Amino acid sequence: MTVLGISIGTSRTGVCVLQDEILQDRHIHDYPTTWSDTKLRIILNRYRQYLHKYQVDAVIVKIPPAQRHTKALLRLIRRIEALSKEYYCEFDLITKSEIKGTLHLRSTDEMIRYAIVLYPELSALYEKGIATNHSFYKKLYEAVLAAYIYQKRQKARATQIANTKE
Repeated sequence: MTVLGISIGTSRTGVCVLQDEILQDRHIHDYPTTWSDTKLRIILNRYRQYLHKYQVDAVIVKIPPAQRHTKALLRLIRRIEALSKEYYCEFDLITKSEIKGTLHLRSTDEMIRYAIVLYPELSALYEKGIATNHSFYKKLYEAVLAAYIYQKRQKARATQIANTKE
């Protein structure tokens, strides 16, 4: 199963692709311009490139808490869901609180460390973030953990279905 994990934002997003729990790709994308239909299309086209390149089966989007949803963010979420359907992908949402609860973590730092244990190749990015004092890399770790949790849940579901059929 190939999962596109997105930690959403209207000015910065973290994106990863997990294929059978192997990290295939990961990026931070910045969109510094003001919100517009053009910006929305640019963001969606970026996600479309991942869907094309990796033949994605599912899209999981890490969203902020409901009280932080702007009209622009809600519109972006709806369009990502439509894009997922267009490419016959499953679609799901997850919050940071759900990620922490599922993995029994208490802080963002613990989330980052957990992601690095799962995917040691992310440690160089972490070191770069510390050296340059940029905390915006956290979106990437959120995307990775969202995709990881999604794949684990799908595996558990498949196992449960298989056990039921026996």
